[in-house]
Amino acid sequence: DEFDLVGFYDLKDAAKVEETRERRVVRMGCIQHSIALPTDSPVSQQKQAIFDKIEKMIGAAAAQDANMICLQEAWNMPFAFCTREMLPWTEFAEDIKNGESFDFISGLAKNYNMVIMSPILEHDSKRGVMHNTCVFIDNNGKFIGKHEKNHIPRVGDFNESTYYESGKTGWPVFETEFGKVAVNICYGRHHPLNWFCFSLNGAEIVFNPSATVDSLSESLWAIEVIIL
Repeated sequence: DEFDLVGFYDLKDAAKVEETRERRVVRMGCIQHSIALPTDSPVSQQKQAIFDKIEKMIGAAAAQDANMICLQEAWNMPFAFCTREMLPWTEFAEDIKNGESFDFISGLAKNYNMVIMSPILEHDSKRGVMHNTCVFIDNNGKFIGKHEKNHIPRVGDFNESTYYESGKTGWPVFETEFGKVAVNICYGRHHPLNWFCFSLNGAEIVFNPSATVDSLSESLWAIEVIIL
């Protein structure tokens, strides 16, 4: 259960002290993790093993006084969207408010006084569809909203429309105790208007949860960061 804990603080880019407003310090964390059990293990056991792993990571972030945490894309399951297989992967899908992941993360958010962004594979039972969704949970453990991934990769084996539909939530921004936050899920980072629209809607912080590997799209950050 070992993991790396790394902190970043760039003094030269720190906000300047203002005369009329008190400085606000927000400590943010991002968690990237591997699977916890072999993918042929029972779904319930895989999910619980990931929960156990994440609980320790969020606890470590809380010990460093993190105010906000964003988990990786589809954090509560193996990243199986490149397999073109429906089962067992769709069994990891959950209701955004009544699923195991919400109950689990909500408890941690309340316990640590932390806002947590929880991206999962959502099963919308009312509409009978699935979405790649980020659930926003405030520092009281309450549901404050969601954002559905609005751009789906269709590149080689990464035809993720096999699993879920394009989102229809627009570019929501949620006001929390620690700032106005939004999430641009994974492939959405390659679309400049996503960043632009989140900014227009008042976002002060935009996370980009992703399950990609460094060799796949890391090189694009140098180009895309210019837009940001």
